[in-house]
Amino acid sequence: MGGDPVTPDPLLRFEAEHREALSVLDRLEEAATAFRNADVAAAHVAAARDAHAFLAGPVRAHNQNEERALFPALGPDAPTAIFIEEHQRLWALERELDGALAGADLAGAAATAFELIDLLRTHIAREDDVLFPLARERLGAEGLARVAAALAE
Repeated sequence: MGGDPVTPDPLLRFEAEHREALSVLDRLEEAATAFRNADVAAAHVAAARDAHAFLAGPVRAHNQNEERALFPALGPDAPTAIFIEEHQRLWALERELDGALAGADLAGAAATAFELIDLLRTHIAREDDVLFPLARERLGAEGLARVAAALAE
């Protein structure tokens, strides 16, 4: 996530990162479902830890990049507050998931994972379907190029 070169439309980068995150959420959901069914195989624990690492690293960086480069460019009247609140909730859930996995509380990990998965899937859909089209319309090619430049900094 985030390894793509600067493009004139940084939203394409964000959308690609969303697809990658959704794939990781699918794997986390498989692990959480196994935990819920009392299947605590090491492979499921490893998958959950890998998913957590992705959430704590690339997904967090993605969200921070949106807040740092995209949201300010949209202006103060853009509907970004809900996305920032969701980012903060996602970060809290990511920390809860880490604690549950570290404490071998797999039932707790499953509950937190399902909450996180639901929130992040909804969040991504809303960004892809509402925020990014608004950004394309509002910023145009020049504004998107400025966002891309800010991301490169």
